[in-house]
This record gives sequence, structure tokens and C-alpha cells, in this order.
Amino acid sequence: MRSRILLLAVPAVVVAGALTLAGCTAHPTEAYSKMAHLDQGATLAADQSLPLVPGEDTELVRSSLRLLAEYDDTEFWAGVTRDNDVCFLAESTRTGEQTAADCLDADHFGRYGATLQLDSPDRRVWLHTEYMTVGPSWTSIAPNIAIR
Repeated sequence: MRSRILLLAVPAVVVAGALTLAGCTAHPTEAYSKMAHLDQGATLAADQSLPLVPGEDTELVRSSLRLLAEYDDTEFWAGVTRDNDVCFLAESTRTGEQTAADCLDADHFGRYGATLQLDSPDRRVWLHTEYMTVGPSWTSIAPNIAIR
């Protein structure tokens, strides 16, 4: 009887442990898989501070941040959060300018990319993956970034 209980208890503990670990991972696997479809870009240097993400209560994974392009006094970054989101950031290199950011769940980003509105309502920047089509109303400024 005792060996039968032991035989039933061990698999139950293994299954429960696996389910707990699967639901509580701090590694944003899905977001990283979407980042794989972007240009590699430049990584954040050790002495550089993380770009601020205004209006987002999120924690960026430092090692995931990539500088994808610099255009018109603005640096365009992409990275992932511990919550499995993909973030697109535009950080002005001018003093006193704010950062624009959009953090999306990995699935939404994988389907549509991310857009930011800069300066005026008419000026938009789109972070797209390699398999998205850039339409004629957009101008590519980097392998994965278009502006209009």
C-alpha cells in the first residue's frame, strides 16, 4: 500500500512543479521570438542608462535593448519587458525632449508591429518585422523602421 501511494505521489509532484514553473516564468520567451525578426541593432553600452518609458509601468530587460536607428535627432530603440511585451522607444537626443514609447504584447506586435506618434499627429514612426510589407505611404529609414 505504501509503495502504491509513493508511486502516485511522485508523478503528481512532478506535474504540479512543471505547471507552476510554466506559468511563472520571468523570461519573456514570446517577446524575444518577435525581436528575432528585427535587425540586430546596437546593444546598450554598459555605461549607458536605460531609455525612460513614459506612461508605462514596466521593467525593460537591459540585455534586450537594441538601438535600431538614429534619424532626425532621435534614437529608435526596441526591447522586451519582463511581462513579455515588446517595446518601441523613440528617445530624442536633444536636451529636455521626452521619450515616446509603445509597449505591446508579443502577439499583437508580431501581427502589426508598433507605431509611435512624434512631434505632430501627422508624423508617425512604425517598427515592423522583416515579414511585414511597407506600403507606398511610408518611407523606410532603417531595415525595420518606416516613417510618414
